[in-house]
Amino acid sequence: MKSRIAFILIVIVYFTSFFYYKSYRNFLQGGGDPWGYYAYLPALFIYDDLHDLQKTIGKRAEYNASSVRTLENAYLQIEEAHAFKHNTIIKYTNGVAILYSPFFFAAHFFCKSTNLYVADGYTLPYNIAVGFATILYSLFGLWILRKLLSKYFSDSISAIVLMSIAIGTNLYFFSVSHLGMSHVFLFALYALCLWATDCYYLSLKTKYAIAIGLACGMITLIRPNEIIILLFPFLWNVYSIDTFRERIETISTHVGQYVLMALLFLIMLLPQFLYWKILSGNFIFYSYTKEGFDFLHPHIKEGLLGFANGWLSYTPILFFAVIGLFFLHRNFKNSALPSFLFLPIYVWVIYSWWCWQYINGFGSRPMIETYPIWAFPMAVFFTVIGRKIGLKTLSLALVCFFIFLNMFQTWQFKAGLLWTEDSNFAHYRANFLQSKGSYNAHIAFDSREYQPDSNKLQFVKTIQTQSFDDSFSNSFNATIYKSSPYAFELKEGTTPAIQIPANTAGVQALDYFKISCWVYCPALQYDHYKQAVIAAEFVHNGAQIRWRPVRLQTKIDNPNHHLLHAGKTKQWQYISFFVRAPHRYKDERDILKVFVWNPSEVPIIVDDIQIALWKKIQ
Repeated sequence: MKSRIAFILIVIVYFTSFFYYKSYRNFLQGGGDPWGYYAYLPALFIYDDLHDLQKTIGKRAEYNASSVRTLENAYLQIEEAHAFKHNTIIKYTNGVAILYSPFFFAAHFFCKSTNLYVADGYTLPYNIAVGFATILYSLFGLWILRKLLSKYFSDSISAIVLMSIAIGTNLYFFSVSHLGMSHVFLFALYALCLWATDCYYLSLKTKYAIAIGLACGMITLIRPNEIIILLFPFLWNVYSIDTFRERIETISTHVGQYVLMALLFLIMLLPQFLYWKILSGNFIFYSYTKEGFDFLHPHIKEGLLGFANGWLSYTPILFFAVIGLFFLHRNFKNSALPSFLFLPIYVWVIYSWWCWQYINGFGSRPMIETYPIWAFPMAVFFTVIGRKIGLKTLSLALVCFFIFLNMFQTWQFKAGLLWTEDSNFAHYRANFLQSKGSYNAHIAFDSREYQPDSNKLQFVKTIQTQSFDDSFSNSFNATIYKSSPYAFELKEGTTPAIQIPANTAGVQALDYFKISCWVYCPALQYDHYKQAVIAAEFVHNGAQIRWRPVRLQTKIDNPNHHLLHAGKTKQWQYISFFVRAPHRYKDERDILKVFVWNPSEVPIIVDDIQIALWKKIQ
């Protein structure tokens, strides 16, 4: 009963959040992974251009022109697909499009039959349909997971685990806010696979074998590296030599059902093989071009514990599941062996990807599909500590806090106060549980250095000011300046660096430098990664030992301190920040360099760059 109430509560929270965030309004036009999954459908059923996508991309350009590039031959190109010979091949496999398709057809029928919206694949009904697909698949996965948990754990434990995973992890974010991503759909398929596997070995019925084959095939179709999910159908409830022999015997006596599983598994992959064959000439085609894995240098520590989309950093409630792994083999043998094999391999693979922090989301998104696997060690953890009142009370209090924290940080993300793909501990610390942005938190986001309380520092002296008072450089601007007669107009390059050796009088290791300047933007640079920065670089024997950049455009007229603010044009803004000298900043070999770097052609004007020395109040 408690787990049923928990599920009903989850449904209410999900749909309330879905309509609160309103992300369904136009997310398909924006590009990114969801568009890449979705493009198969309008290309095949509306524009009949699956071979080159020119009409499909052209329609997207009408809604979001900046997301589409036009090549010299007027050929339209996008990030989510690559030109190959005379075709354009979608980077992503078509599994998610297959799962989208019933909702796409419903939206298309609605648009065609009512004429209330244009039936072009991009209007509001299509966005709502794919948004609903996301939330419904997520709820389906949670419903299946509840059925499986309830077989082996108490109703109370099942309710706690269900609530923890549904609202206490980034499954919530990707179900109600960041819509259309593959991980929610994979979560549902993982839950289906585990449930069908358990049912199959309890009954040996063919219908469950069919479900296993379809689920595993679809998982592999969506993300081929997740083929290791096959460990669970083969090793579920195998935990000793005797149970391994029994499994071999089951396979040999029910070989027809296993052949059926394999056949359905392959049938699920067939649409992708055919797509690649028609467009590339080969059944197997690597559509990610230069993107790939570096298995010798995985970023496991950063991926699990870092603050650039680190898994446990943004989903701390799953620490309970990690602890529960140590008790899994004694308390839930069914999933122990496949879990101990699957999880290390999976973690190694996903954090060997070139973009190991997996931009475009909140926390480590490829871990989401594995949450049905983590549900068992989490349930074991709560079962074990349930025997100790003190630990149980503390753990339940932490569950409530982590659920609140997850929902609050989801709100922070949507409010522009949190951007986890490029975050760091200094920013996380400055921004923790803050409902309003702050200048210091924004500086910490850029510089990766926590800003000190200036009330606990004292000003010592101004070390150097760069006012650009002569006109020997072609970059000097005599028309727009903060202090006459000139300012420095910068395009794709750096200003002359101010250099402060460590043996400058009065400067010691661990002192603070306050670095400041005035900035003016004739035009805006919307690309967050191409915006100009004022940088403090500490160098030892010519080698960089510390780098502290602060973006300039984002600080101009940004009272709410939105992290992705593009700035305002034609107005001056004063920008300052503190950096602490490293321990080794001691002699003439150690130099602080301060300069403005603009990586793009979009100009920026700076004036009065200043470095001042501050010390802690004794």
